[in-house]
Amino acid sequence: MRLLWLGLFTVSLLLAACGYTSRSQLRQNVNTVYVPIFDNLTYRRGLEFDLTNALKNEILFRTRLKIVDKDHADSILYGSITDVKKLILLEDTKANPAEAAMVIIIDFSWVDLRTGRTIVNKKNITQQAEFIVKRKETEETAEREAFVDLAEKVINLMEENW
Repeated sequence: MRLLWLGLFTVSLLLAACGYTSRSQLRQNVNTVYVPIFDNLTYRRGLEFDLTNALKNEILFRTRLKIVDKDHADSILYGSITDVKKLILLEDTKANPAEAAMVIIIDFSWVDLRTGRTIVNKKNITQQAEFIVKRKETEETAEREAFVDLAEKVINLMEENW
């Protein structure tokens, strides 16, 4: 029993020394965020809604921030989808795509609405998601996967400064 307590104490000491925390690493005085629909500077319509929804879900899942309307927000997270590319990775014997990837590039800013100060401003955040036609995967499934991964990147970048 004594050995068990010693082991638990050692693990907790190591975690504390490493700076590990299960809490969000976002600044403590920012409690709310407004997330408007991202701009879409590409020819592919509707992607801005999927990206914005992925961002909101990631904020709710991974941070302590509450998503509110602009009039009640401490901060705003906004941005643009700047490019979407389809890359053919592999073709079948008839020159049809067998495996491809969707590449999505965004810019975003997180601004403290109380002070006007930009907290985070990042450009050319890129995410690629592959799809295989024989598995019945499509451009749309790859785009959804890329948006979830982009949302994770955005939250990581928001936490990075703290």
